Amino acid sequence: MVKLFRLVFNLKKRYLLLITVIILIGGGFLFLKLSASKEPLQFAEVKRVDIKSIISISGSLQSKSSINLKFGSSGKLSYLHVAVGDIVKTGQLIAGLDTQELNIALQQTQNTLKDKQAIVDKVYDDLKNHEKDETYLQKQTRTTAEVARDNAYDGVKAAQAAYKNSVITAPFDGIITEVSVVAGQRVSTTETIAVVSDKSESFFDAEVDETDIPKIKITQLTEIVLDSFPDKIFSGKVSEIMGQTQLTSSNATVVKVRIKLDASSNDFINGLNGQASITIASDTNTLTIPLEALKDSGTVLVQTANGIQSKKITTGISSDSEIEIKEGLREGERVVLNPTNISLRQTPGLFTEFHRLLGGGNRNK
Repeated sequence: MVKLFRLVFNLKKRYLLLITVIILIGGGFLFLKLSASKEPLQFAEVKRVDIKSIISISGSLQSKSSINLKFGSSGKLSYLHVAVGDIVKTGQLIAGLDTQELNIALQQTQNTLKDKQAIVDKVYDDLKNHEKDETYLQKQTRTTAEVARDNAYDGVKAAQAAYKNSVITAPFDGIITEVSVVAGQRVSTTETIAVVSDKSESFFDAEVDETDIPKIKITQLTEIVLDSFPDKIFSGKVSEIMGQTQLTSSNATVVKVRIKLDASSNDFINGLNGQASITIASDTNTLTIPLEALKDSGTVLVQTANGIQSKKITTGISSDSEIEIKEGLREGERVVLNPTNISLRQTPGLFTEFHRLLGGGNRNK
C-alpha cells in the first residue's frame, strides 16, 4: 500500500514538473516572439529650447472698413473712372451722372421760384398801407402765395443737391474692390456703383470655440498664413474679442475674434482665407521632451546606467510636438520615445518578478 502511494505521488510530481516545464517553454517562446515583434527603442534627449502653446483657428482677411458708393440721385451713368484694383485718394472723382437732365430740372425749379416770388411781391403790393386792417381773405391770399414761394425755394435746393450728388468721390484713401455698373446704364439711389476699402489697416477675423475663449487675451501675438500666400507668415496681435456668441452650421458655439496685422498691403483682398496661430503661453530656454515620450500616468522612461527606469515628472506648457519639463528630468538625459515597445528583457527587475510568480524562488539562493 505504501509502495502504491509512493508510485502515485512520484507520478503526480513528474506530471507537475512536466506541466511546469511546458508552461515555462511556452511562456518563454511567447515572450521571445512578442519581444522580437517589438520595434527597437527610440530615444530623445532632454533639451533646452523655446516653446510656445498655440490655438489654431481658421478665418478670413478684412480691411479696416469698406463703403458701398451710391449716387444721391437717380439718372443715367455718364462716366466711370475706376476699375477693380485701382488705388484712389480722398476726394478723387469716381463716377458721374449725365447732368443734362439735372440741369433742366434745376432750371425749371429756379423758374418756378421766380414765378412764385413775383406772385408774393404782387400780394405784398396790394396790401400796402393795409397791414393793420388786413381782411381774412387778404390774409389767405398772402399765406397761399408765401407757401407756394417757400415750396419753390425748397425745389431749387433739392435740384441743386441732386446736381451736387451727380458725382461720387472717394471718401478716403483706399482701393476699389468692386465695380457693379457700366457707363450708359440708368442707376438708382439704392444701387451700389463701386466699393472702396480702406487698406491702411488689415484684420483677420476668425471664429474661436467657446471652450478656448478664456485662453484668448487682447494683444496676444499671432502668426497668420493666407491660402493665397502659403510661403509667407504675417504677424499680428489679437485686437478685439466680440461680445456675442454665434452658432456655426454644425451647431458649434463660437466667438468671433479680430486680429490686427502688423503691416497692411494693397495685395490683400477682403475675404482671403487662411489660418491663424494665437500664442496663449510661451517660455524660453526651458527643458523639453517630445510629447510621445510622456505616458498617460505622467511618467517617462529614462535610460540610466542600470537600464530603463520610470520617472515621475512635472510638466508645463506644451506645443504641437513638445512639452515643457518643470521637475523630474535633467538636461542631457535620454527618454524613451516609444515606451509602449518596452519588453521584459529591457526593464531590469521585471524578469525576476516574473520568475518568482512562476514559483522559481530567489535565484540567488
